[in-house]
Amino acid sequence: MPGAPLDLNFAELRSRHTAIFFDAYGVLIDANGALPGAVDAIRALNADRQPFLIVTNDASRSGNSAAARLQRLHLDVSPSQILSSGMMIAPALAETVRPGDRAVVLGPPDSADYARSAGVVVVEPTLEHPADVVVIADEGGFDLLDTMDDTLSMIVAGTAQGRTPRLLLANPDLIYPAGPGSFGITAGSLALVIEQSLRRIIGPTAPTFEHLGKPARRIFTEAIARVGTSNAVMIGDQLETDIIGANSVGLATALMLGGVTTRAAALAAGTDGPTYIMTTLEV
Repeated sequence: MPGAPLDLNFAELRSRHTAIFFDAYGVLIDANGALPGAVDAIRALNADRQPFLIVTNDASRSGNSAAARLQRLHLDVSPSQILSSGMMIAPALAETVRPGDRAVVLGPPDSADYARSAGVVVVEPTLEHPADVVVIADEGGFDLLDTMDDTLSMIVAGTAQGRTPRLLLANPDLIYPAGPGSFGITAGSLALVIEQSLRRIIGPTAPTFEHLGKPARRIFTEAIARVGTSNAVMIGDQLETDIIGANSVGLATALMLGGVTTRAAALAAGTDGPTYIMTTLEV
């Protein structure tokens, strides 16, 4: 976005745009609960019937589970106001797979259910019968090292047989803010490990993961379609996913400080930087 980003509070921000898109972690919540101002921000949008969505790269929960979790933190969010990268799995699978195709899904049960809704059979990674698709949805819900080893070996075996699995990454985030000064590794980092390993084994023709969540365009175009307007602003804490992804489809963007991206990094990003900078959702 051209020009230096403006510092705005939440009331000023929502007055400029018809709809609001929130990231979840680092904007509304962290591992300790709701962040300052989040409960009141959601309450105000609901009271004024101003459209909003939680546009999240969390592919570990269904829409119902994600909304219930936010409600337990006193954030009045309905399942229809959740748009997760997990919801991009079935449409992506439908582009190429046939019912009955086999998919390895790394993540908890809700992640596997997203894939099953496209008609695929979710299986464990095996060398004897490599899967048609590998989906990395989340970093939890499975035995990390053993499953990563088996999945890597299966992809190599399938490629050697001329049946390279399609690789899908629901959550491209490398890290997430767990709390003040605390961070966690997430699914995007797992995909990087597999990609680099495949490149080492296979060479420059090794397959890579297709991104489904932010910064991929498909999740933002779906968000715009759901609220019925492109006069929306994406509030996020990560430059590489929230901000650059929303910029790519022409949305306004607001960087929330205190998460992953610093003010200095936002200013140095130039045209890839945010439209606005915020320090809190409090007014």
